[in-house]
Amino acid sequence: MDIIIAHLPNLALAYFVFFLAVASPGPATLAIAGASMSLGRPQGIAKAAGIVSGSFLWGMFAVFGMVAFISSFAGVLYWLKILGGIYLLWMAYKAGKNAAAVDDPEQGDIGGKSLWKQYAGGFVLHTTNPKALFAWAAVITLGLQPGAPWWMSFVVFGGAYCLSLLINFSYALFFSTDRMIKAYFKVRRWVQGVFAAIFGAAGLKLIIQG
Repeated sequence: MDIIIAHLPNLALAYFVFFLAVASPGPATLAIAGASMSLGRPQGIAKAAGIVSGSFLWGMFAVFGMVAFISSFAGVLYWLKILGGIYLLWMAYKAGKNAAAVDDPEQGDIGGKSLWKQYAGGFVLHTTNPKALFAWAAVITLGLQPGAPWWMSFVVFGGAYCLSLLINFSYALFFSTDRMIKAYFKVRRWVQGVFAAIFGAAGLKLIIQG
């Protein structure tokens, strides 16, 4: 307990940085918002579950030193970026198709009403984003003082992952409220157009920088 108390300033900084990173708008939060508003709460929660599952995987990789492994093998990182970019471009295409449709397409985004496909889509979206791994590595590094015992890495991970669960599922719950859904359908084509532009730009960036 004394060790954890001694690390509190570092932990507070690490959790604050992680909170800002997860809560800020990006492909993952936009995917959750899109599924929640266009399809409903169960689909939004399924998308969030896939994303936090991917976050758990990257967090564990960071704890066990996979950052050094991936950095040592440039080919792994390159293909992760390419795959992530392709998936984001596919999401941009689907969002653009929805924006162009005069009548509201039922599917909303990739996966449609299928909870499993929504989960898988969220998981793929997050695990093909290597930036998530380096974000985890930075957070864990911030949370530790020199000479910290090995198990403190898991303390940092545990607190940060709880934040990830809270933020992502809160997005799903917030954007699936009746008010948000009604507001979404009034400006559906504009929202999907914005999603298409952001997903497309993020996908191209990953591929070009791959």
